Amino acid sequence: MNIETHLKTLYEHFITIDKDALNKSLRDVHHEGIFSLVFSGTQNGRLKRAFISDVKLKPFEVQLHSHRYPLRITVLKGQVKHYIATKSDHGVTMSTFEYLSPLNGGNGLSFLNDDVYTINEYQLPVGSVVELSEKDIHTMSCSKGSIWVVEEMGFKQDSSIVVGVPFITESLYKQPLQYQINDNFQLVGKTLKNLINTYELVTKNIF
Repeated sequence: MNIETHLKTLYEHFITIDKDALNKSLRDVHHEGIFSLVFSGTQNGRLKRAFISDVKLKPFEVQLHSHRYPLRITVLKGQVKHYIATKSDHGVTMSTFEYLSPLNGGNGLSFLNDDVYTINEYQLPVGSVVELSEKDIHTMSCSKGSIWVVEEMGFKQDSSIVVGVPFITESLYKQPLQYQINDNFQLVGKTLKNLINTYELVTKNIF
């Protein structure tokens, strides 16, 4: 993958304003203070979303989880750390749940087992890209003001996995006000364009 080309492709999707996509945006996604700005796509499992964190997200404040689809994460701003949990013979024991979203006709969490996991962590620098399969179990932490893009690559399974303790979502996943969508749209567009400009400065040998 050519990172510069990838960023420019994201920007092209971004500036092709899709009001139906933007209307799928949500606030307090996974955790209070995290905004999900949908800028491309209207079909779940095929969305392009920018996440903007208005809070410092501490490790494991969002439970370890998998997704129903492969995905690609691109970091645009901030200090972002990524955590991957893998079943192992040695490590930490945590509860494993299957998650069927009520939004898709499911009944939420169902306990599966207590399993042993090892957890690996690494920084995701600005401009870095990581791809995950639908089997990968992950979570993230970040500094306040961090921004990253998630591209959903199409549903592969009907349920996902959550590792840790049961969570409650009643206070999460809220409809945003229009000005919140507008403000975050401007912020992400400016951040993405500034990142692209750093590559163009190198191309023009300005540094």
